[in-house]
Amino acid sequence: MSGVLMEGPVRTLNCISEKFAVDFAMGIDVARQPWHSQQSKAFYEQLMALFVSGTRRYSGPAGMAPQDDLEASLVRLGVLTADLAKSYLANSQISERIAQLEPVSARTAHHSTAARERLQLLRQQLSLRLNRIEADLQRIDLLRQGIVHSEQIFSRWRSGHYFSFSPAARCYVALEELRWGTFGDAVRLGTAQQAEQLIEHARGLAISRLAEEVNASPRTRHYFHEWLTTPTSPGLLEHKDALTWLGDGCDIDRQPVSYSVTQSWQGVALGMPRICSAMRLGSALVDEVFG
Repeated sequence: MSGVLMEGPVRTLNCISEKFAVDFAMGIDVARQPWHSQQSKAFYEQLMALFVSGTRRYSGPAGMAPQDDLEASLVRLGVLTADLAKSYLANSQISERIAQLEPVSARTAHHSTAARERLQLLRQQLSLRLNRIEADLQRIDLLRQGIVHSEQIFSRWRSGHYFSFSPAARCYVALEELRWGTFGDAVRLGTAQQAEQLIEHARGLAISRLAEEVNASPRTRHYFHEWLTTPTSPGLLEHKDALTWLGDGCDIDRQPVSYSVTQSWQGVALGMPRICSAMRLGSALVDEVFG
């Protein structure tokens, strides 16, 4: 990964490491990653070089090297999860992936006994970690912590932290930071009323910031190009690749606005309004990210 990207805003996005740990888990024991674009694949491979090559070499039981590819991947996943996955969302998705792998491993002869034991150990570790995270979150005021986190993220946006992205992409990135962080965990683990309050708070912040980006009122409509144009800056293509990877899971029909904002290698989705205000754009992004 280039020095420009390493020193830019992408490198400091917490959601990058959280999503990478999940993507690594999803890619274990599959023929190929289901990337929707070459850009997503290329950026993921850059992250692999950064995170996996930089991890310490862990051996199997009794200092022995892993006996097969599955065990080696699980060893790496254990390290990555401990180092990178801090949120309830990331740990729960990794745990679900491990649960999917266990019955497959039990039926597959070429998977070693050590790999199956590693799966069980990792499942137990993830279960304990999820219980601890949930217990920690239950001891705090989730509504307050969620609001504090949202204010922190939008303050970063206001200070120019996400300038390398288009105005709409800045909003998407800010919402992804919320989704993978304390705010998202508060939405998932809080009461329905707390979740609604937090999402409406984020909606208000998103609409306000988008309006400020184009120096207009929240209801003033602009052609979509004004929202989607990325400023010229060092590392432009790499930042666009990072955005494509972050939004790789966006569905063109169910999340047309997020898809149009992140998948710039494709045409704009039919569901993306051609003329829209900060109110419509921000509200749609919030609904799609947290829907």
